[in-house]
Amino acid sequence: MTIAGVLTGLVLAASAAPGMATAADSGDPAAIRALRDASNRAIAAHDLKTLMPVFAEDAVFVFSNGASAVGRAGMAAVFARDFADPAFITYVRSPTAVTVSDTGARAVEHGTWEAFKTSPAGPTRYGGDYAAHWARTPEGWRIRGELYVKLRCAGPLCTP
Repeated sequence: MTIAGVLTGLVLAASAAPGMATAADSGDPAAIRALRDASNRAIAAHDLKTLMPVFAEDAVFVFSNGASAVGRAGMAAVFARDFADPAFITYVRSPTAVTVSDTGARAVEHGTWEAFKTSPAGPTRYGGDYAAHWARTPEGWRIRGELYVKLRCAGPLCTP
């Protein structure tokens, strides 16, 4: 038998052992989805104080226009600007998959996002796909980074 065959057998045996739970079985994906839902509600309410704790202090973000922000303070500045914009309504991130690492220390969230704005010329709606890197901290799950890619836009406020 090859080394790969032995390792595969060990992995299969361990995964089938009674009482062996993985991080993915522990409810972590549901906890991350709940945090995402709470952050969506905070954005819709333009509530910076409630929104900011979900982000790690040193998180890195790349927005759909290619701009970036570093850290919780950088994110707070971006959201404060958005919340002050009379055209801004909300952003909605909708997870399609949340995968937790084997150790339970990290997770990746994949999903789609939409932005809603309005102006005297009419409503604008744009969105695309995103990925988020989550890390387990003593305070709970925190977002370490996000990447947004704009794939569609309709309305008078569309930009490349």
